[in-house]
Amino acid sequence: MGELSRFDDIKIKMYPFDTQKHKEPHFHVILSNGKKASVAISDGRILEGVLNKRQKDLIMAWMLIHKEEIWDRWNKAVAGEYIEKIKPKQI
Repeated sequence: MGELSRFDDIKIKMYPFDTQKHKEPHFHVILSNGKKASVAISDGRILEGVLNKRQKDLIMAWMLIHKEEIWDRWNKAVAGEYIEKIKPKQI
């Protein structure tokens, strides 16, 4: 539940009611090698975990393309509503 998008070796997820730990709007990045990171929606800051430059660049490009959709999904997630996937566009 909560998968927003998947591209390259990156899976992006958002979890309902996930406001306790980070206390700000964010999403989770899960890499194919098992590493994870949490990213602030407002500015792309890494809240937890580590991403290499290529991964950060891909995430930032994805965020710029889908900014409105990401905020929509966050609002739905914190309200406990169903979260639709974001169809990947070429980045």
